[in-house]
Amino acid sequence: MRFDEASTNPTDLTGMRARWISEIAHAMFSDLADAAAGVECWPEFTPIHSPETGLIMVHGRMGGLGDPFPLGECTVTRCMVQDDQGYMGLAYVLGDSLAHAEIAAKLDALLQHPERRSSLWDRIIVPLMILRTAREAQTRQENQRSRVQFFTMETMRS
Repeated sequence: MRFDEASTNPTDLTGMRARWISEIAHAMFSDLADAAAGVECWPEFTPIHSPETGLIMVHGRMGGLGDPFPLGECTVTRCMVQDDQGYMGLAYVLGDSLAHAEIAAKLDALLQHPERRSSLWDRIIVPLMILRTAREAQTRQENQRSRVQFFTMETMRS
């Protein structure tokens, strides 16, 4: 999806921001670092919350519909920065990569700049979307090869 295909309505900035935060957080660190290396003219950033790692409790639902139950703990790294124009960048990423969280927070702040949003969307977010989609398709294909078909007497009669 190109930036101009996404909503440019300022009231939908929250939806767009949620989308780019999601893409940045789900990106592999190597892909994100490569994309960030192509950004020229980084502003100065002030750390509000330096990258730090912690745990969150993950909840599940039996069958996806039942009551929630504690599934276990998950490592998460967060970071918050502010650039020299006052834009705040926030990132939460799974795992313990401090660098991933810091780059993600900086990109979040940069993508909030109206004059840079379009070019950064097309040069960073769209390629990350394509890479994520390809990874998910490959995972589905690998899982499909090992899928087991269970037959019952009823389905064998049809």
